Amino acid sequence: MTERTVIEAAPRSVLGKKVKTLRRAGRLPANVFGRGIASTAVEVDARAFGHAIKAAGLRHMYELRVAGEKAARYVIIRGLSRSGGTGDPIHVDFLQVDPERPITANVPLKVVGEAPAVKDLAGTLQQFIETVSIRCKPLAIPEAIEADAGVLKSFTSTITIGGIMPPAGVDLLSDPSLVVASVAPPRVSTEARP
Repeated sequence: MTERTVIEAAPRSVLGKKVKTLRRAGRLPANVFGRGIASTAVEVDARAFGHAIKAAGLRHMYELRVAGEKAARYVIIRGLSRSGGTGDPIHVDFLQVDPERPITANVPLKVVGEAPAVKDLAGTLQQFIETVSIRCKPLAIPEAIEADAGVLKSFTSTITIGGIMPPAGVDLLSDPSLVVASVAPPRVSTEARP
């Protein structure tokens, strides 16, 4: 199981337009909501949140620890508002998930290993798909799905979604016929020789 990045939070009583005072104090207003739970207003340290999303990414599942609560909440970022659309975060919405209920997610797709067509035939590995859609329990979401380049033995070989073996408990939802990677032949120089 993947180690989860922890975000520390505190209950928030400052609401509405008054949240500007929180932001000036380096706090980021946030809401936690989910299936069958009431929406909860919280605040997190803006700098710590920035470090967490830079390290783990926006698609990661986080362990949200709210001060005063005994158990951590497992959350994903459902919405992130930024200053001017692309600046610093000014508000975040966390979706709390049930660890026992499968969810869908997009995770990175990595081609690993060495392709014989690259090593022996001087070809170039081409990866066409960067993410793949999966379904699994929230705590089983892998950091990435790996595709073995060892099957690329010639320039006509391909890796498809259907040819990838996901980890146990993870179902691939992307179209099985989609080509993930192949190897292109080396370019031949067309310069005239004297």
